[in-house]
Amino acid sequence: MNEISTLLQAFGGATSRIEGIEKLAGDLNSWYLQQPVERNFLHPCLIVGKPALVCQAGLSRNAGTAFTELEAIARRYGLYLKEDSRQRDDASILHNRRRNIGLVLSFCIGMMASSRAVTANDLQPVNAVHSIASQLAEPVNQMQAKLSVDKDGVSTIHLRQRLPPNAAQVMAAYSQKQSTLNSDPQAKTEISNFLSTIYQAESADPGNIRADFAVMADYFSHYPQAVSLINELRGQKLVLKYRQNTWQTQAFGNQFGVDSVTIYFDTRFGAQLLNDPGCDTTPACSISPADALLHELLHAKLMLLDSQHFIDGGGMAPTLYPFEHEHEVLNQENRLYQEMNQLDGRARPLRHRHSGELLQVSCPACTPTKQVASSDLSL
Repeated sequence: MNEISTLLQAFGGATSRIEGIEKLAGDLNSWYLQQPVERNFLHPCLIVGKPALVCQAGLSRNAGTAFTELEAIARRYGLYLKEDSRQRDDASILHNRRRNIGLVLSFCIGMMASSRAVTANDLQPVNAVHSIASQLAEPVNQMQAKLSVDKDGVSTIHLRQRLPPNAAQVMAAYSQKQSTLNSDPQAKTEISNFLSTIYQAESADPGNIRADFAVMADYFSHYPQAVSLINELRGQKLVLKYRQNTWQTQAFGNQFGVDSVTIYFDTRFGAQLLNDPGCDTTPACSISPADALLHELLHAKLMLLDSQHFIDGGGMAPTLYPFEHEHEVLNQENRLYQEMNQLDGRARPLRHRHSGELLQVSCPACTPTKQVASSDLSL
């Protein structure tokens, strides 16, 4: 399901037809990408038979410019714009949640319309991505502040975004910490067995997958945080399925619970998450397939271990994208990657929005840069 079909489904049965639904999807996507995650909620629906957009409660009061821009889009396409005032027990939402549905959450959302319901587009491999630079979200880099005083005594504060460390800096940091990075042999064996057990092999799958799992298990065994995450998922209804060029998590269930979760993976595809100048030559902008699997396991953890919270946040609703869940996963991802960075110096990127570009790598613990893929930085 893409953003256009989502809008068509949401507005199906409307008394008036919307002209230019493709352009509407693009305009909504542009609006979404300009907004911080805490206010980019949108819900396309019908109100009294008319196509409508429901935005965040209090948006006109708290973010007047964003509301005005959204209001102009709604007016352009003849939509009714309403600020959210619904309650949890809204009858229509409960009706929709009674349908068994599958929730698809991509590892990254390169081009996501804010009207997306429960589906996010798969990332495409690099040779199939068009104009990817314009689709990526702003990178999450800290701001540097510099105070200067001119000859008249006037103070000026200059702000600029801090660029990611280059490959040489990352390699130097990794070299310093490598000697203190120890593997847990028992955890390595247990994780390898766990991945192999939940993997549902198909005849067309590549023959290297189980060997790649062993490499991933060795990689994870160096990080207590990764070991702990995997231990939490033991005994849960979790499945791994190979799907070429894909990192994606899918939850199945209804408003009463999550029945199971499937992670679709490709052990030879990493992701570049930031798009700053020089990012194609530094691991500080990218993650390995093993790191990508950790992200998907965070999705699975929240879906399976805190199912009611996931459902209450719209996780299984067919016409609401679960922004709260997305935000929580990114917060946990940032904490996990930061803790791993402290241990090994690899400078995994921290971010605030699902975005990025999938890139092929030579091993499951390699990041998609030539310097790293050909070096000892892959464990």
